[in-house]
Amino acid sequence: MTDGAGTALSPEQLAAAVATAPGRELGSGYQASVRVVSTPAGDIVVKRPHGGVLAMLWRYLLRREHSVYTRLGGIAGIPRAYGLIGGEALALEYITGPSLREHDAALAHRDEFFARLLATVLAMHAVGVAHGDLKRKHNVIVGAGEQPYLIDFGIACLRDGLFGRLVFTTFRQMDLNAWLKLKYGRRLEDIVEPEAVSVEDAALYRPLLIERLARAIRVPWQLVTLRRPRQRWRARKRR
Repeated sequence: MTDGAGTALSPEQLAAAVATAPGRELGSGYQASVRVVSTPAGDIVVKRPHGGVLAMLWRYLLRREHSVYTRLGGIAGIPRAYGLIGGEALALEYITGPSLREHDAALAHRDEFFARLLATVLAMHAVGVAHGDLKRKHNVIVGAGEQPYLIDFGIACLRDGLFGRLVFTTFRQMDLNAWLKLKYGRRLEDIVEPEAVSVEDAALYRPLLIERLARAIRVPWQLVTLRRPRQRWRARKRR
């Protein structure tokens, strides 16, 4: 990691900065907590795995996520990874900007934004990584100049080994289906006017049985657990 003058921070300096600098919590998932930390080289995102009985699993998944970011290095729309701190916490470039969930309706150049996002997704697939959770709008950050950034590769699939290649094929299609849903605001089969979808975009779509099964479980589960109201409550609390 470098500061504005191009001076590199060593892993030790970065670890010291993270240990002593004030931080601001961004959120917490089932694997890890995420916060923004100020360092001499600017703000960074620090993702730290949870403890408890599954601590070893969460640390493994975070190390795996680091390897994913390393493979994606240099692709436009992917935050840079600065490395693992203390062998477990993951330091990432902090992208200033709202999530697509917050900014979707305010996009000034929607077609250009989603063209850029698709370019990032295709470049990611070309190096053997599929995101797998692209349908969640908070995993897309709207950066400066409406540059889209993909974050949270916690369940990403790597095209490694026979099993990895088989899963990658499914995850890759899930990414493309999710991109289409983000762009058009709904699944393609739910669009009343098919002419509203370009021929090029429609050619990317292929419905998957696993998505239908997941949807059949997810919708009633969200109703039972009051997920939407809880999300709105947390969003108000962070303001």
